[in-house]
Amino acid sequence: MIDILITSTDTERLAQIMRLIAGCGPYRTTRTVGTPFDLVERGDTLDAFDVLIVDARGLQEAQLPSVTELCRRRERLLCILLIPEASPDALIAAMRAGFRDVITGPLDPLAIGDALQRAIGQRAQGSGRSTRIVSFMSCKGGVGTSFIAANVAHIVSQTQDQRVLLIDLNQLYADAAFLVTEQTPPSTLPQLCAEVDRMDVAFFDASVMHATENFDILAGAGDPIKAGEMRQDRLEWVLGVAMPRYDCVILDLGQTINPLSMLALDRSDEIHIVLQASMPHLRAGRRLQEILQSLGYGPEGIRVLLNRQTKHGERVREAADSVLGVKPFHVIPDDARAVSEAVNQGLPIAVAAPGSAVTRSLRVLAASVAATNATNAVPRGKGESLFARLIGRQAPAKLGLM
Repeated sequence: MIDILITSTDTERLAQIMRLIAGCGPYRTTRTVGTPFDLVERGDTLDAFDVLIVDARGLQEAQLPSVTELCRRRERLLCILLIPEASPDALIAAMRAGFRDVITGPLDPLAIGDALQRAIGQRAQGSGRSTRIVSFMSCKGGVGTSFIAANVAHIVSQTQDQRVLLIDLNQLYADAAFLVTEQTPPSTLPQLCAEVDRMDVAFFDASVMHATENFDILAGAGDPIKAGEMRQDRLEWVLGVAMPRYDCVILDLGQTINPLSMLALDRSDEIHIVLQASMPHLRAGRRLQEILQSLGYGPEGIRVLLNRQTKHGERVREAADSVLGVKPFHVIPDDARAVSEAVNQGLPIAVAAPGSAVTRSLRVLAASVAATNATNAVPRGKGESLFARLIGRQAPAKLGLM
């Protein structure tokens, strides 16, 4: 996976470039409004990216001295310049500054795609990390989404020899961290988003909770008002910087669909919808499936999880196939006592009740989540990313499935 950072002073051009790159292949892209000089001030957070695309109206805006400084500091960073026109002398100056490719004229998806393929060839022998990104969301509150997301993240980190980050994007309660640890988060996601201009690797490391050696947590706001103050561009930067540093990133989205959660969905390899075995949940789950598919996600990447399954819910489970149109991907049994004891102690259930039926079921789910089979990736809409397709369109603040 190639991680791409795009910078431009034109927000519309940024969105257009994002759409073009989405049509070129499964690249992970992050955008920032600004110039190369602004990136120099971002410090070592640029280590998360393989390719830097600079969109400029001329050589002066491209800020060649800043590009030279970026390349000096980050030898592995491959730079591509998009510019309307350039003389032979300007091309030579750009290449001397550190640009590996210079693309002139109108935005051309073929030219950009070819440049990215060359970047892949040059990075083929590198040690780039392939990060698995999985989102958990629900259509109703209280179904156990945060519990499942937090405990699956813990189990993956302990059993799959992977470095895992849990990001709490639940904008209503944001209590995922307290389900698996008694530690107090040193910072929250909104606080980190507010400080991206001075964020470096050390600052990020100090902002996440280190629950275990391989398991970090970026806590949520716990306050809908503070969560609502997060800016999309700042969240995009935090996600772009954080994700390549881990083998697996688990996102707890709660039950809200808005521009922030859509940004996370757009980066996800899988989306897990958590339901309970009841007809109201199945009907609401069907509606959520339809919403996600209308936003550009095919059914191949959507996983339906039935939580708290009991023998009394077998008839509903049997009806799930016809109501949802798909067979539940995984069923988690009900064990209220084991779950309650784990939550009340602030312990992962694999620690508090390692032999419980819930723990055994979550271990199976965690093994699936940690898989790296590319065929499990969520299919995006053709030619553009989900988030790019929704730029300028007002997203609903909440699903309204209650």
